[in-house]
Amino acid sequence: MVLVYVGDVYKMKTNYIAIAAITLDGKIAKGKNHMSDWTSPEDKVFMRALLAKCDVVIVGNNTYKTAIKPLSKRNCIVFSRSVNKPVRKSGNLLFINPNKTNTKKLIGKLGHRNIAILGGAQTYTYCLENEMLDELYLTVEPIVFGQGIVLFTSSKDLNRTFQLVSMEKLNEQGTLLLKYKH
Repeated sequence: MVLVYVGDVYKMKTNYIAIAAITLDGKIAKGKNHMSDWTSPEDKVFMRALLAKCDVVIVGNNTYKTAIKPLSKRNCIVFSRSVNKPVRKSGNLLFINPNKTNTKKLIGKLGHRNIAILGGAQTYTYCLENEMLDELYLTVEPIVFGQGIVLFTSSKDLNRTFQLVSMEKLNEQGTLLLKYKH
């Protein structure tokens, strides 16, 4: 838990944690319906452990559709352009349009403090552009797709810098886990 001094009181800080697996050529998927079954078992173990520490997961609509079964067990906020206002589909599933809802304000109102961001590229980009990315865990898998979706897809000049905090080799094939702070 991180406390931040605001005015004359301490408040719990919201921590936004992006988790992504990328190929050696920087791709997160071959296409919009590509499952993440290409990542190593060690990456999956790490991701599940980190998600267990988070209050809620933010995902884009396509990512949610491709991973609906495992995500249905978690608190999820799904970014979708098909809703105009927040729509609660079930007790742990909320659809919002980030262009029409103040996402940070909503997360604060819901009381979430540790937020996992699982993609896709538009969701990672939105979070980066809107100062909703404090930590970034990148699993680099020793595979090359050639074509595919990159991690960030902004048309803006972002010029954001990150600091490498740790690096760990996860297996003999050479899968690397990198942790960055923003």
